[in-house]
Amino acid sequence: MPEKEAITARVEELIQPLLIAQGLELVEVQYSRPRRGRAILRLFLDREGGITLEELTRMSRVVGELLDVHDPIPGSYTLEVSSPGLTRELKKPGDYGRYAGRLARVTTRAPLNGRQVHVGTLRGLEEDRVKLEVEGETISIPLDEIARARLEIDLKNSGKEG
Repeated sequence: MPEKEAITARVEELIQPLLIAQGLELVEVQYSRPRRGRAILRLFLDREGGITLEELTRMSRVVGELLDVHDPIPGSYTLEVSSPGLTRELKKPGDYGRYAGRLARVTTRAPLNGRQVHVGTLRGLEEDRVKLEVEGETISIPLDEIARARLEIDLKNSGKEG
């Protein structure tokens, strides 16, 4: 396993029990080591209903202390802890059900119905197929055909989203 993947896997293994105990979800771990300068470890955290700045600040301190004790990263690094944001990527199959009813942009690996980019309302996940309502028609996209998916900000209905 390459160093980058080994480090992200070890960090995830160390912090996951702590986050679960706090009722938090680890959305993503990113690690990069530029040729010059300090390495960067980015953690994206969330919780049902959203995460507060105070929670992120507290978790940054607690996770930083935990990582200092176990020292999974060689050399110095900068720790960044944040939320995935309003236009978060949909990475796990469960994300498609969790955010059903929200506007999403799904890019497929190959054209589907003549397009690779599909913007519509998520209608969930059924049998490894994402249901997306686009212009009044529900399309079914196989999970393994999705190159990238993310939530969009629905300006027309911004006060109505949950």
